[in-house]
Amino acid sequence: MAGPKRLKAIQGTTEFAVLSQRIQSLVGGKLSLVEKAIADNLQAPYSPVAEMGTYLAASRGKRLRPTLLLLISRMLGYEGDKDIRYAAIYEFVHTATLIHDDIVDQALLRRGRASLSSRWGPELAVLMGDRVFIMAMNLAVQEGWSPILPLISKTTLKLIEGELIQSHRKWDLTLRREDNLEIIKDKTAFLFAACALTPGHLVEAPPAVLDALEAFGVNLGIAFQVVDDCLDFVSNEATLGKPAGNDLKEGKITLPLLLLLERGTAEDRAFIEAVVAAHRFDPDTLSEVAGRVMESGMVAEAESVASAYARTAQDALSTLPADPVRDILQALPEFILRRRY
Repeated sequence: MAGPKRLKAIQGTTEFAVLSQRIQSLVGGKLSLVEKAIADNLQAPYSPVAEMGTYLAASRGKRLRPTLLLLISRMLGYEGDKDIRYAAIYEFVHTATLIHDDIVDQALLRRGRASLSSRWGPELAVLMGDRVFIMAMNLAVQEGWSPILPLISKTTLKLIEGELIQSHRKWDLTLRREDNLEIIKDKTAFLFAACALTPGHLVEAPPAVLDALEAFGVNLGIAFQVVDDCLDFVSNEATLGKPAGNDLKEGKITLPLLLLLERGTAEDRAFIEAVVAAHRFDPDTLSEVAGRVMESGMVAEAESVASAYARTAQDALSTLPADPVRDILQALPEFILRRRY
């Protein structure tokens, strides 16, 4: 699977429609039950928790993590309903991190809507984020002891550690590529891996299968985040749900920008250093930053990195028995590489 020169949108195409229909036919019923579980657990008898819960339930994202968990459960032949509850638990963990992200970054938008912190204020938002985190842990405890419980707690700790490191190194132009990769693993990839591993634990799969699922999840998650970092330079608010160039404004030094600092001209580096030193994050300046990153070929280079991780994810699944659901899972990395939102 060669790395594309530019990210190509596939939503709205026949190819994407067919993939979506196949996923819906396989796990659509369970995804609906995940949505119900999310909405039910976000309810509260008092305001403003009830209002914020309703708002969060309506702010649906891609639900990629629950979909991943449910598809792997189907591939492994799991027939119970614990996968529904664990899918909701992981989505709550993800949602809580987004709430806290937006507070730290002072983000006004999330998924094209006002962020919780911009609508209700950071004080209430941080408490709601805490509530969602603890709610996820409480739901996990209710499922009883299993290897999944320490997996959830370990994954959540990694997410928070990734946030701490990224926040500590805001606008740090000495960040190295390996540092960026560790942040990506902590903040994104390990949650994908947990979603992939959980069905394996539900069916008590052998170690070789668990290893393959973990490798698939980690590499898929890395590819997803690198593409997300590229989209910050090539997309816009209408498609991304947040302003273009927002990552640098929030202090995040992502792979395309790191590549420009490493391989760009002295003028490029001096420009980026001046922007960061002066905190010049107006739309025109951010547009020029994006232009330099794209024209230098560093977005395409970062896409190639994402493509390599996506290919590794596909290879990990190829060690498992042939199955129609496995074929769909192997198509997910390609979808991630070509997404525009």
